[in-house]
Amino acid sequence: LAFDECSCLVTVIVPLLSQPIEIGSNSFRFCSALANVVLPQGSKAKPDTFTLCELLHKRFGEESDSIVAGLIGRFDNFPVHKMCYNHSSTTPQELRRCIEDQDDVEESLVDDFGMTPPHVLFSTPEPS
Repeated sequence: LAFDECSCLVTVIVPLLSQPIEIGSNSFRFCSALANVVLPQGSKAKPDTFTLCELLHKRFGEESDSIVAGLIGRFDNFPVHKMCYNHSSTTPQELRRCIEDQDDVEESLVDDFGMTPPHVLFSTPEPS
C-alpha cells in the first residue's frame, strides 16, 4: 500500500534505465492525479494496483496490464518530455537539439495527459 489514497500524487520517479519492477496490490489505489511516471521494460503490476487512478484509466483503460504497458512507453512519442524526465543526464545542448528536431513542435510539446516538458521537469525532484 505504498501510495494508497495519495490523491494528489502526480509524479513517481523510476529511473529510465532501472531494472524491471513489480508493483504490489493497491500500491496506487485512489491516486487519481497520477500521470508522470515511466516504468522500465519488463515491469509488472498486480491486477488491483491502479484501482481508481482516474487519469491512468482515462488514458490506458482500467486493467493493470494495459496501464503498465502504457507507462512503459509513456514518453515514446515525446522525446522532449523524456529528456526532461531524465534531466539529470541531459545537457541543455541535447535538449535544444531535440526540440529543433521536432517536425511539429506544437504537437510534440503537449502529451496525452496535457503535460508539457516544463510540467515534467518541474514535477521531478531537484529539477536542473
